[in-house]
Amino acid sequence: MIIFNGDSWCWGYGLENRDDRYAAVIAKKLNIEYIDLSMHGCSNRRIARTTLEHDITKYDYGVICMTYKNRTEFHLNGKWENINPGRGNGRKYIEYYRDYYSEEYGDSDEFIFRQAIIDHFKANGVKLILLTVPKNTKFSYDLHLDEPDIPRGKTLHPTKEGHGMIASKIISVLQS
Repeated sequence: MIIFNGDSWCWGYGLENRDDRYAAVIAKKLNIEYIDLSMHGCSNRRIARTTLEHDITKYDYGVICMTYKNRTEFHLNGKWENINPGRGNGRKYIEYYRDYYSEEYGDSDEFIFRQAIIDHFKANGVKLILLTVPKNTKFSYDLHLDEPDIPRGKTLHPTKEGHGMIASKIISVLQS
């Protein structure tokens, strides 16, 4: 079994059929069961939180795709709230980016959540393929997805063909 988690690139945002997202394509090509915890518009905090909350010991592989470091989430009134510069407005959003967020904070969060995921998979003996969408990271990953060869649609997310290309790249890393 494979566990997937990530942002809109993993979730399949912009696709007509989510069965065309790379998680589903990989599972079909490898004839293996999978679970996909991804959510479009989410943060590395959410990706780490939901991955660590999940029992990964029943999986052979994890494919986790980190997102932009300037996104976050917090718990308020019994639910998790996303803060994302691409989709925000209102007081919480404005105050976060005006008063709290900095590049140093974003780098620190990315480092912490990236390392937590790496350590979690290592401690549980599950092979991890760690991906990222953004190019402007200080940290190493198995694959960077935001590459010019990946076809994109109107939403700037991978097309069906782009997801197929990403799936092939991930399978190559899994089989190496």
